[in-house]
Amino acid sequence: MNKYVELEGIGALRIPIKAHGSVSAIALASGAAAVENMAVTSTGNYEMGLGSAGDPLKGIIEKYEDDGFMTVQVKGFKENVPSVSGALPSVDDFVCVNGAGLVSKVASANLGPAYAVSVDATADVNTVTIFIG
Repeated sequence: MNKYVELEGIGALRIPIKAHGSVSAIALASGAAAVENMAVTSTGNYEMGLGSAGDPLKGIIEKYEDDGFMTVQVKGFKENVPSVSGALPSVDDFVCVNGAGLVSKVASANLGPAYAVSVDATADVNTVTIFIG
């Protein structure tokens, strides 16, 4: 949350979708809560996963279910999304996945549909408020 207005959930659209093995493996090893708030991209037919560094951000995991499906926010504002400390975006920068569940600044071009609205670069915080459009 920023110090001005809470944006969390405004315009949110959430979908149930199959979790790729990259997500399921973490949930199995560390529990379902370990994958909540991770950045994901499309990895197959009706499936989302962590992808590779630089892949477009398609959503943020809200809840992982034991049946291998998860609820992913695919549109709207999302606050406190973990980001890579060495690749923090600036406000208005497009963001992508880093392949490990975090978001990072897109290296070049406009790789939508998500961009940074607010960035907290405080040491040990490194979170971003994003809009997925």
